[in-house]
Amino acid sequence: MSSVVKSGAFLQQCFAVHPLSLSFKLLKLPDKVGILCTNCKMQHRLIFRGLAIVMGQGQLAEQGAVDSILKCATEHQENLRVSGVDVVRDMVQFRCRGCKMRYQVTITSIETYQP
Repeated sequence: MSSVVKSGAFLQQCFAVHPLSLSFKLLKLPDKVGILCTNCKMQHRLIFRGLAIVMGQGQLAEQGAVDSILKCATEHQENLRVSGVDVVRDMVQFRCRGCKMRYQVTITSIETYQP
């Protein structure tokens, strides 16, 4: 039986130690994102309150972000990776290597499922 930890500490640690192992696994609307760490097999579930496309110079655009990330997740999910984690600012960023899009989610909680 796996345990659930309600903290961003494990996600932050995974990103710090092996960032290339964190991959996008699912988007369940209206407010859930799933991330898998292929190195340590931890599953992270993010509950978010905002999703935006990151434009040049760090500007954010919320309009069209859900449709855009769903397109990435459908067409080339293996290219959608975690590119930034900041649990102090309640923010996780994703980058799609396939279409070069960048996304940012503003999170309200993180749950980590340990194997």
